[in-house]
Amino acid sequence: MKNSSEEAAWIARCVLWDDRRAFGHLVEKYQVRLRRFLLHLTGGDSYLADDLAQDTFVRAYERIRSYKGLSSFSTWLFRIACNLFYDYSRRTEKFDSIDTEEVATLSVRPSPVADKIDVMRALGTLRPEERMALSLFYLEDMPIAKIASVMERPEGSVKTLLFRGKQHLSEYFKQDRYERDE
Repeated sequence: MKNSSEEAAWIARCVLWDDRRAFGHLVEKYQVRLRRFLLHLTGGDSYLADDLAQDTFVRAYERIRSYKGLSSFSTWLFRIACNLFYDYSRRTEKFDSIDTEEVATLSVRPSPVADKIDVMRALGTLRPEERMALSLFYLEDMPIAKIASVMERPEGSVKTLLFRGKQHLSEYFKQDRYERDE
């Protein structure tokens, strides 16, 4: 409980006194998780993930007074990151939906000496919503209810995104010769 009461105190100090040091504590607490999440959303583009993380914290600082406490601070923060990622995706039109057959023709086959599955490349083939849901669920270990809150979607939609994302990854790995030996 100490952790959440400290967090509440930092938020209060930001709201009441525009305390940048208190906000710095919030940044320290969430920067690694947020950057990792954005790194997966951007397909491993660390520069873009860093830019989006920085923009997320700037936007959060500017709008901290609008935080009502109806959800956890991390949910509110990840929602800002999702919105910024959606905005970026729309601006650049970088993440158009690609069907799996088209991905198979575009993908580079792994070299015979490759020991690892290129998860970043695989995640890059998913629709942004699927990638976001899978990243939050598996990489950030968020429950479906919290993911629904972050993504502003019903829980059933999140479950569908997780299911379809897993199907698309499975198809990708089969096309990329990552089948299990049984």
